[in-house]
Amino acid sequence: MKILILGYSNLAIRKIIPAIKKLKKINFDIASKSKAEKNIGHDKWYRDYNKAINHSNADIVYISLVNSKHYSYAMKALNNKKNVIIDKPFSTNHKQTINLLNLAKKKRLLISQSLVFSYHKQFILAKKIFKKNKVEINKIIMHFCIPKPKKNNFKLSKKLGGGCFNDMAYYAVAMKRLFLGNELRYSKLIMKNFNNLNESFSLTACNKKTEFHGTFSHNSEYKNDVTFLSKLYSVTLNRFSAPPANLNLTVNFKKQDEINKILVYADDMFKNFLNEYLNNLKNNKITFYHNQIKEDSKFIDYIYKRKIIL
Repeated sequence: MKILILGYSNLAIRKIIPAIKKLKKINFDIASKSKAEKNIGHDKWYRDYNKAINHSNADIVYISLVNSKHYSYAMKALNNKKNVIIDKPFSTNHKQTINLLNLAKKKRLLISQSLVFSYHKQFILAKKIFKKNKVEINKIIMHFCIPKPKKNNFKLSKKLGGGCFNDMAYYAVAMKRLFLGNELRYSKLIMKNFNNLNESFSLTACNKKTEFHGTFSHNSEYKNDVTFLSKLYSVTLNRFSAPPANLNLTVNFKKQDEINKILVYADDMFKNFLNEYLNNLKNNKITFYHNQIKEDSKFIDYIYKRKIIL
């Protein structure tokens, strides 16, 4: 089994390639237009994305390019009979999402988005705490804020699909899907733009039982946490979005103002996701991710059309 990585991005260097190296009997090729070849344990290094898709004998194409290129190269990979994984965002609009899912189904190929925070042990532990005690979560508060990206970062380019909303919205809607489902009574998206590019946004979504409140920014002090609250206690996860694979974490369990810190040993959520993906591919579960991708994309489309811009 082989994976072709399109784009030698920071994410590929820090997360994707180390995770692939931990998998058994998985080789990989690299395609990069801007980075010179390095000895990183790969098979082949391509300098052209189209040639890589056409000539690599990879079974899977992992797209780690700027957001605006996700759709076109995913379509090319599918048309070349290759399974696909796409860094978030899956696409930049709902029509593109539906086109990709339909083509993957027609070609009998597996396609997924790489949004992996829910594959980490700390997230699984948080869900187990509430399930074990048969306590319902009534409120979720999420913060994902980072300092302003550096000048040449594609996240500052509207043409390349940058902006805070394109970068972070899928975290919010995935959390909504996991805990609120489709039973939605109210939602509100508020956005703040700078130089015609989204710099920050907040999202509120509620059903009869649970409220979600998320704050996201590309221009603030770093903050990356999510708190689940119930009538009896709360559980807080720090660095929920992408903790380093070698980092031990602490889950804060709070009850009646007493905090119990639960140690969670280091975990590689990218490896966990890839293992699931490979198992689905082995078992020919080609539509395994379709419903969640479609649901998230549809909700993003819904709230974006009703956004309030400050």
